[in-house]
This record gives sequence, structure tokens and C-alpha cells, in this order.
Amino acid sequence: MAGLTLYGKVALMALNILVVTAQGQKPVSKDRQLWWSLAQNDLAAALNVRDNWSVAKNIILFLGDGMGITANTAARIYKGQKQGRNGEEGYLAWERFPNVALLKTYNVDRQVPDSAATATAFLCGIKANYYTLGVDSSVKLQDCPASKNTRAHVSSILQWAQFAGMTTGLVTTTRVTHATPAALYAHTADRRWECDGKLEKAGVGCKDIADQLVTENPGRNIRVILGGGRRELGTPHEPQYDESSCSRLDGRNLAQEWLAEKVWRGASARYVTTADDLRKVSPNNTDFLLGLFSDSHLPYVVERERETQVPSLEEMTLKAIDILQSSKNGFFLLVEGGRIDHGLHNNSAYRALEEALQLDAAVAAALRKVDLENTLVVTTADHSHVMTINGYPNRGNDILGVTGYKSDVDGLNFTTLMFTTGPGFNYTTDGNNVTRHDPNTHDTRDLDYQSLAAVPKKWETHGGEDVAVWAAGPMAHLLHRTHEQNYLAHVMAHAAGIGPSYGRRKRPDYDLRDDLPPHSTGADTPTVRTPPGPADGAAPKRPNFPTVNPALQQLLDDKDQKIVQELGTQDVSSDPTADELIDDNHL
Repeated sequence: MAGLTLYGKVALMALNILVVTAQGQKPVSKDRQLWWSLAQNDLAAALNVRDNWSVAKNIILFLGDGMGITANTAARIYKGQKQGRNGEEGYLAWERFPNVALLKTYNVDRQVPDSAATATAFLCGIKANYYTLGVDSSVKLQDCPASKNTRAHVSSILQWAQFAGMTTGLVTTTRVTHATPAALYAHTADRRWECDGKLEKAGVGCKDIADQLVTENPGRNIRVILGGGRRELGTPHEPQYDESSCSRLDGRNLAQEWLAEKVWRGASARYVTTADDLRKVSPNNTDFLLGLFSDSHLPYVVERERETQVPSLEEMTLKAIDILQSSKNGFFLLVEGGRIDHGLHNNSAYRALEEALQLDAAVAAALRKVDLENTLVVTTADHSHVMTINGYPNRGNDILGVTGYKSDVDGLNFTTLMFTTGPGFNYTTDGNNVTRHDPNTHDTRDLDYQSLAAVPKKWETHGGEDVAVWAAGPMAHLLHRTHEQNYLAHVMAHAAGIGPSYGRRKRPDYDLRDDLPPHSTGADTPTVRTPPGPADGAAPKRPNFPTVNPALQQLLDDKDQKIVQELGTQDVSSDPTADELIDDNHL
């Protein structure tokens, strides 16, 4: 137990005494001992958690679009089952973070939110109206004149980071002009105004989102931009196939304009469109990187067999970190698993859960690369969906399968994952009686299978319940109860001493210099203010606040992993007559 604090040693000794005592009294079942040990192991970890009061040099925000608590739970189970376990006993990468809270997601004018207004909340620190981006609630949906009033514009944490000299980046599996990333840099009365071809009558006189990304601050100063959306930026593309996407009418190629402007600044810039080209990018020789890997959104992971030149979310995340972390001032990075949301909208649980596991892999990879001593890592969702895990399926039952017992009304089985709305309704009615399809006659793991839905809709709706937020690193303990969603932006800013907390928290050890290339000092470039250092010129000493003693953490992690593996191989088969024993009225 070398390297443990005295408190850590005492906690482990107490854990061992409890286990030995339980074993010495009388023989106990293996399962009972596993549950006891797992709880005691969790207790030892909790007793040794320490708040990290350091100033965050870096911030990484992982956003699972639409990844409400139900989707998160289903993804956890699905992950474990892909590993050959029951599934329920495991964890997603962020579920081991020491701090967790709930965020209230409603918009100013809607009880159930959309992704634009929610992104404005957690990235800009204020709540806004449905479908609006980067503006306050004085701007209503499609009110172009109101959105042009700069007094209604709100800045984002990305802009605050740039002001403090930090490098910034965004990575997404959606279009880079889509709702979540656009809240970082755009101000618009309608999230659909991604290119001039979508402005139509209501948007005449307003600047489209793609144009704002390339020509205005803070978009033009984002160092790494990786995702989809070639069509919105006017680059060569295939004929339009995604009705939510749009083609430019002005004939501009904004990707080339982006590249030319960076060259004019004297910066080293790369524009790439394939995974191979992305892998060839040298972080040490790249100031700016734009990667657009699809005309619209990136293909779903489960549909990429023929799309070998589309990089994974993990690969894009690691490349972004490699480029951004070269800055002495630190960085801010948004990573969005955006197609979780789209899979759920289509009642396609299979697609959605595979996308969630891509986010899980990206978070795990990033944690191996950064130091939680100086990097705040946050994982959350913007909103939920109307999916539920229902019935009473046996432990370890395929999360994408059926519940295992029949309805006592129509005698048919039903899928474990179901939706209250969406295209998976698949039933008929004679006006009085409803007849639905029997999922036992379908392959529920088929790529195109849509889980059962109650209310027929072409596109499933969002859910209005709170979402979870998990955090680790400096000031993560500020997320500790139920908060308004816009609180998250203020927490991240305070952790790094930027934005509304600029000047309130010094950023020790960080050289707050203008980190932009020499030709980027135009009038519209934010001035970087350097806080005064110590009188003797020496960098202030930064205290060391590990969340958990590293040696103790390793012991606890190893023990936890062994227990979880055993829990995942339990014999959980049930009596085949369980159908008859389940009484919905008494459970």
C-alpha cells in the first residue's frame, strides 16, 4: 500500500475488515459477497475523493446529443453485452467521474427543448427561445431584424477562451454548422439558416451560419474544425439527398475562403476531406485545421462499411487534442456525438446506441491523453428523448430485443426499448381496436428495424426531463445538485478563469500571450489581456489537488474491475413460466 495517504490506508483496512467479518460469520453466496464487496469498494473511493480547486488550463466538453438518462443507461447495457457480459453491471467512461448533477433543459418559451436553444444555454450561459442560436430571449424564431441587433447577441465559452489566449476547437459527427457547434460562434434567429439557400423570405438580410463560421469572430479563430457539412460551405458535393441540408446559392466556396484567409494571416493551415488526409496532418506544423468528411452529417457508424475515409469520433478527438494542446495558454474543445439524436428520432435504437459507444470511446481515449489535474472534462446531453426501458425483461436480456413476456391485452410481446412517438408505430385500427405487429416475427437487431412507438409521427420528439452531467478535474465539484442548464457555461468559465470569471481567478503558470499568427491582428481580433504576474516575475506555485490518491485509485479500479467482471457472468436464467408470475398490478 505504498503511496497511499494515511486516510486511504485506513479506508482500505476497514474495507478488508468488513469483508473478512462477513465471510467469517457464516458461508455466504457468491452473489451476496460480490454485491457487498462492490459497495464497500465504492465507499472507499467516495471517502477518498478530494475537490480539485486548481485553475483549469484546458476544458473538454463532450456532448451526447439527445443522450438522456434512458439512452445513457441503454448504452451502458449495450456496451457490456457487446463485451459478452450481462451489461447492467458495467459503466460508460464518464460514469466513473467523481461529480455528477442534473440539468434542467427547458427553453424560455418551450417546456420540451430543441438543440439550438439548449446549446445556447450550456455554451453561452443564458437561456433562449426555441430554435434560436447565440441570441437572448428578445429574439424570437425567424425574427431576422431582431437577431441583427448586436445587443441581443451573447458570447460563448469558446469566445471567452479565445479572449484569454486559449486555443479552441470543435469536433462533431454532424454538420459543423448544425445546432450544437453553431452555438459556439453564430448568432441567428433560426438554426435552419445553415447556408444562404435556407434563408428564404424570413431570413433575407441575415447572414447564414456557415458564412459566420468562416468570416466572423469567433468562428474564424477556431483552430480545429472537424465534422461534416461540405454542402453548407459550398464545396464540391453530390446532389442533395438530406432534406435538412442545403446548397449555397451565392456560388461561394467557403472552405477555400477559409484556407485563403489563414494563408493571408501567415498561418499554417490544412483543409482535409478524408481519414487518410487527417492522419497525415502534423500537429506540430499545423496552426489551423478544417476537416469536412461528408456532404451533410457523417454516416452512422453502423453504415460505414463502404465509408472507409470517414474518421471515427475518437480519431478526430485525438487529432484535435494533439493540435490544441501545443498552446501554452491551454485550450477549449467541444466534442459532439451528434447522431445519437438522429438515431433516436428515427426510433432506431441500434444506430443510437452504437453512436453513444463512439462517444464513450472518444472520452476514454481523451482521458488517456490529458491530465485531470489541469483539465476539466465534462460529459452531458443537451436534452432527452421519449425512449423508455420497459417491461420486466430478465437480467442480461438483449437490450435491443424483446422483453420476454407477452402483453395481457393483445397477447403479443414488445421490445424492451420503446418510444412514445415516432415512425415505429406499425399498427392498424378499425376505429375501436388496434392491431400491432409482433416483434417476435422481426429481427430487432436489423439495421432498419424501428422500435415500437405509441403515437405515430414521421420524426420522434425530444423529451423534457432533466439530463445528467458528469465532471472530473478542476472545479468539477461545482456540479453537485439540480441546476439550470445555463449554469454549466458559468462553471466551465469559472474553472478556467475566463469569461464572467475573467480576473476573478488567476491562471497561474500559463503565459497569456496572443497565440495567433502575426497576420491575425486585424481590428476584429479580440485583444488578449495578460493578468499581472507576481512582483518578482516568478510563476505562482499551483497547489496539487488530486481527486483521489493515484495509488489508491489504481487499487480501487483493479478491485472494481474484478467484481464487475464476475457480476457480468452470473447465471441469471429465469423460470420459463415467469410470464404467468408477473402481475403488473402488484409490482
